[in-house]
Amino acid sequence: MGEGEPAWPRLIRDWRHGELHSRYRPADGERFDLAHAQVPRYELLDPERYNRLTIQTTRGCPHQCEFCASSILLTPHYAVKPVERVIDELHHIKSVWAEPYIELADDNSLVQTRHTEELLAAFSSEGVHWFTEADIGLAAHPERLEALRESGCRMVLIGLESPTPEGVDGIGLRRNWKRAQWPNYAAAVERIQAAGIAVIGCFVLGLDGDDETVFDQVYQFADETALFDVQLTVLTPFPGTPLYARLERAGRLLEPGAWDKCTLFDVNYHPCGMTADRLQQGLLELGLRVYDEAFVKARRKRFFAGLRRLRREGARVAEEWVEAG
Repeated sequence: MGEGEPAWPRLIRDWRHGELHSRYRPADGERFDLAHAQVPRYELLDPERYNRLTIQTTRGCPHQCEFCASSILLTPHYAVKPVERVIDELHHIKSVWAEPYIELADDNSLVQTRHTEELLAAFSSEGVHWFTEADIGLAAHPERLEALRESGCRMVLIGLESPTPEGVDGIGLRRNWKRAQWPNYAAAVERIQAAGIAVIGCFVLGLDGDDETVFDQVYQFADETALFDVQLTVLTPFPGTPLYARLERAGRLLEPGAWDKCTLFDVNYHPCGMTADRLQQGLLELGLRVYDEAFVKARRKRFFAGLRRLRREGARVAEEWVEAG
């Protein structure tokens, strides 16, 4: 439980002595320094079987949404890996895949300004294309968007959560950051995509502020902003998260402790604004609409039109992106 690096050696030691315990976690106050991260054994992978390889550059997320199992259960702190270590890993990847596509295995990559600037500068000289997760605050820095594109970033996944202010209200444990950002959602998506970076907008259906209109509102948001791609999930109470504890106290869990329901697509609680069955049905119906081939093509046509404009203006834009449009 928690960060694996401090606990894993103890697990291996106990296994060797036939004394395994049921749970392992770091000692109180023990934190792993990403500067000491080992380079993964990329040479064991066959690039023919992957469309991307991953590098972790940061760990955690400063926003700490109530439902987020990843950042809350892994570490309550935000940490960055030194850029020289990141590039060392990239060079190892290049030794097995000359022109790789890289995914940053982070929850929120571009938070610390200095680290972000160093990372983008380093990637710019490496000639790779990459994808990451970030937050909507990225749009507030036009110069960073340009640097991001020129560094080879082709796509960002952003947790929008809901197209409504009621949906995002109160989901942050530290401060109501996403509610404050909500009025800028549409303009921010359009600004990022206008810079030549495709946005995957992530939505969590069934938040306490949602009612049955949320399905149409997600569709309308994707249409109006020409989102390159959409990720749909339902609110999922992972055991160990603050969300799980709150729903358990309120008697709203359908099957307490049901790990097999932690798929992000199975409803395992009583929503506030609709029934559980309606939420499950709404997810499926909305999926058929947003992933309809004609709707996807229409959204991406607008994105690729922007890429062609950037190329005419002299920006360094990957030709395969333009050709795909």
